[in-house]
Amino acid sequence: MDTTRMYAKTRWLYLIFGSITLLLGGIIYSWSILKSPLADEFGWNPAQLALNFTITICCFGTGGLVSGVLSGKVSPRVRLIISSVFVFLGFFLASRVSEGGLGLLYISYGMLGGLGIGILYNTTIATIGEWFPDRKGLASGIMLMCFGFSTLIFGGLAGHLMAMPDFGWRRTYLLLGICMAAVVFVFGLMIKRPDKTRNVSRADGAAEQSASDPASSSDSAPASDCAKAADLSALQMIRTGTFWKLFISLTLMAAIGQSVISFAKDFAIFTGSAETLAITVVGLLSVFNGLARICAGALYDNVKLRITQWIIAAIMVAAPLLGLLAAASSSQIIGIIALIVCGFSLGFCPTTSAVYPKIFFGETNYALNFSITNLTLIPTSFVATISGLILTSTGSYLPVFLMLLAFGIVGGGLLLLIRKP
Repeated sequence: MDTTRMYAKTRWLYLIFGSITLLLGGIIYSWSILKSPLADEFGWNPAQLALNFTITICCFGTGGLVSGVLSGKVSPRVRLIISSVFVFLGFFLASRVSEGGLGLLYISYGMLGGLGIGILYNTTIATIGEWFPDRKGLASGIMLMCFGFSTLIFGGLAGHLMAMPDFGWRRTYLLLGICMAAVVFVFGLMIKRPDKTRNVSRADGAAEQSASDPASSSDSAPASDCAKAADLSALQMIRTGTFWKLFISLTLMAAIGQSVISFAKDFAIFTGSAETLAITVVGLLSVFNGLARICAGALYDNVKLRITQWIIAAIMVAAPLLGLLAAASSSQIIGIIALIVCGFSLGFCPTTSAVYPKIFFGETNYALNFSITNLTLIPTSFVATISGLILTSTGSYLPVFLMLLAFGIVGGGLLLLIRKP
């Protein structure tokens, strides 16, 4: 009994440290804040700085893939230490860029920083997920909520530090790099995979539903109680229709939220909000994005899988539909609600991408399969640019939200077509 309790305490300790690490790693999504002093000092235009974020996201996805490929050969400890080196070099070199150093910015923050945090993201979620076979959604949701809250917490802190004349953006970048690298390095030294000879399911004393229960093998059961999925290799996974339905659905789901985030403040002002209120609404969008991640985890663990799919699909359609109504009516209230719901919808995406590969494709190759599923970030990173081009060319939010509504309908429909075999 004492051993079981110690095992349970260990996994919750790992979850806490992993969540703190991802809270720091989520700083890459604060680029809209971190880029401001670079534009002011060097005169780099929005397109040049936007390209750096696209590079960052593409390398973030690539870093996750690298971690997945190495998962069967290299321990989580080694991968996290490698991640800490990449993160430190990325932010250190970014702190040294000069007026002619746009290329260095792309290599440092974009490539090295993106790769390092991608490795961190995949390694942390996959490894800690092994400790929570009974609570996949909860563990993933908590970690991803922290990752999403990073902009709200550390983004604001970074903005404050950069505005201080005696500190500035160079020291801020360097401080971020040192703090992240140190935390990731320490976390890497302590983390390990669970003992596979021990049954960690319901390690904290909850009653475990037998996998032989017929109800647990259908999509009418919560994800955590579904029968063990057949272990598929990455090649076998990408040959299934289930994978492509999931991949396209996740891409479209994320595209809605990422596009709205790119113009959230301007849209709030367009619908009648004062600038101060618009900034507050953008913050609320971030908060609900984070909360949705843990809500999604709770749904996957405690609600029937089919009902969870319907809830997510409905919100995926409702988010752009509310945006369309707000754009057509210029209603401030509907506009605020639309932005919050869009943020909430986006929050379901990372938890779904973390939970589904384990539910449908098994645990043996989870790290690699998860990293491949997470490559939805790459096509999604270009959709915000497309939305911006449409908005610039038409001068209206209506065609943008019509496109996003189509994304929601198709993406939600594909999600509903995913059924347990």
